[in-house]
Amino acid sequence: MDITKVTENSKAKKSREARPLSAFMALFNASNFALKEVFDLGASDATKETLLKGHVINTVTAVEVYYRDMLDSVFRLCKPSSFTGNLKKLHDKNYKIDDLLDIYVNHIHPLELVASGLNFQNILSIDKVFSTLVGKPFFKQIKQFKWRLAEKPGDEFEVCHDDLNKLQEFFDLRHQLIHNPNADLMQTSEIVMDKISSILNVIMASDLVLIQFIDENIDPEISFKNNSG
Repeated sequence: MDITKVTENSKAKKSREARPLSAFMALFNASNFALKEVFDLGASDATKETLLKGHVINTVTAVEVYYRDMLDSVFRLCKPSSFTGNLKKLHDKNYKIDDLLDIYVNHIHPLELVASGLNFQNILSIDKVFSTLVGKPFFKQIKQFKWRLAEKPGDEFEVCHDDLNKLQEFFDLRHQLIHNPNADLMQTSEIVMDKISSILNVIMASDLVLIQFIDENIDPEISFKNNSG
């Protein structure tokens, strides 16, 4: 058990926006706005590709952070009975007495151990974690949602299988770029941005599904505190 990893994840969470979608957008926009500024300035093709690679890596990191933060939100806000029955499917590890002492000394909540042991580095892992957590096929649910944006009231959005494929392609591309930063991107900025649009759709639909789950299962004590505060 890596205690350092658990405590660092906890500290990182506290440094971000409390709302998972807001934290995602803050991370995503950090490189997205920089990329737009540099493109508008007429930078060289080499500089554009370097920044585009960075944007790919940052976008996937933002996706991972979103799903990790959303898992934390479920653990913090929902009544335990809504998810405890499924925890063994997510975390079946046994701990030695030395590990238990480290957990106690570092004030680590058991649910932090569950979250820290999970990864969100591909669509199969994301689907498995949240399908287990909510008790229904997760990606099947998000493909059933349709929504409109205030700034585009005439457009209706939804997630299709191709959007999920593009998210997985981004995971794979991020892996390649981390292990071989000098590799050619082999994709135009238009193709990359099209895939990013698909990823944003997946995140938005995921948020709708998970917020609905939280609303339906919110801990009565938390609801009471919010209403009385």
